[in-house]
Amino acid sequence: MTTDKRHDGDSLVRATSPRAPEKATNIDDERLGQLGLESKLNRVFSLPSLIALCLCLMGTWEGCSSVIAQALTSGGAPCLLYNDIFTFLCTIAIGLSLGEIASIYPTAGGQYHWVTALYPVLGRNFMAWMTGWITIGGQIVLTASIAFACVLHVVGFVAILVVLSVMSDKNSASFVFTDVYNETGWSSDGVAWLVGLISTVYPFLGYDAACHLAEELPNAARNVPLAMIGSIVLNGLMGLAYAIILLFSTSKLEGVLATPLGFPVMQIYLDATQSAAGATTMSLLLIVLAGAACCAALTSTSRTLWAFARDEAVPYSKLIGRVDQRSQIPANAIYVILVLQMLIGFIYLGNTTAFNAVISMAIIGTYTSYALPIVGMLLNGRRKLSVSEYGPFRLRGCVGPILNVIAIAFMVLSIAFSAFPSQIPVSWETMNYSTGVMVGWSVFGVLYYTLKGRKQFRLPIILTPLNGQFPGHSDRV
Repeated sequence: MTTDKRHDGDSLVRATSPRAPEKATNIDDERLGQLGLESKLNRVFSLPSLIALCLCLMGTWEGCSSVIAQALTSGGAPCLLYNDIFTFLCTIAIGLSLGEIASIYPTAGGQYHWVTALYPVLGRNFMAWMTGWITIGGQIVLTASIAFACVLHVVGFVAILVVLSVMSDKNSASFVFTDVYNETGWSSDGVAWLVGLISTVYPFLGYDAACHLAEELPNAARNVPLAMIGSIVLNGLMGLAYAIILLFSTSKLEGVLATPLGFPVMQIYLDATQSAAGATTMSLLLIVLAGAACCAALTSTSRTLWAFARDEAVPYSKLIGRVDQRSQIPANAIYVILVLQMLIGFIYLGNTTAFNAVISMAIIGTYTSYALPIVGMLLNGRRKLSVSEYGPFRLRGCVGPILNVIAIAFMVLSIAFSAFPSQIPVSWETMNYSTGVMVGWSVFGVLYYTLKGRKQFRLPIILTPLNGQFPGHSDRV
């Protein structure tokens, strides 16, 4: 038996438990041992395979295809193009900010473990628990193997771009870069433009998947940040190229937005190819890639739930937190997430408005879980962490605080306008219910924490680095 060191309220609790390994097999497992955790998962991922998983999960160019309607309605082609560039740059700031924290605390718990480390003792347990609760909620509704899916991601991108470039009639440059088209009912083009930001924010979610697989990756303190930033940059460049070609290939916006096909991108494909078979093939490719994204999302979200259960934060924690001994994966957590995602999918069959409300929570929930640790790092971590306590991925000098502020400001802006109704005057069908869904999820979480969670939820204690430095500290990024 070993000593398990966990935070319980304001005191340090020592309990007899096998959680902290007596002898770590490598530097990564030793770091987990410092955090009061035992390595139970095989480190089977490599840096390229983790980047591939994040690429498929984010699916930026595919995601753009499914949500372009809001941007085209809110400002036309320029709204989609410039918001995409704006979101791309700000997402890099978010990714760098999170990557620095992930390099210090490489655990599958991700955001809620980081809040534990970066927030004051008073109220830390509740803040960490709510961060984990919101993280899981946002990830479940974000769901839209790895090597093959990544090939499809790239090959499909090239194939569709070639078809659009060769077969479609091209719009003028003014249509793509300057002609504003506002059909939202908002009198201010600026407000309408920001409401359309959701079309470019949504496709950039999901890169935090890398941190939730930190316990299945060697040299996690170095490789997790690289996977996050690498997937953002690669997906961002692909998404920007796709958006430009798509907008030059778009026919009249009135016809595209009023399409009977349900999705404007399908109408764009049909107009470009003048072939129902061609448009159907291109659309089916998006569906296949969405399936690959679902597999990647299931992999990441199940690890988050498993880590939360390992800290006894959810009902039936012992069952959900169990690792299958044969496959060395958190099988029960995977089954739970799969069922929850299927239930959300069934909502669509009954009421599309309710489904859209749940899905729109993805931005609010995910960005809230990103913002909380970054705020903690900006206000508390940078003052208290010594140089030796940083991981190999460090934002030096004034770069870190500046990027933190940019990241926080952008996420606050995105959360605020993602809650705006897409059109006015507002009806029951066009009302944005995302805030209500988020509040409902949070209230349920607060009630569970108050009645039961606070009595059993225990967080790993954040200890000092290994011999004055973290894993991979000599390999500076």
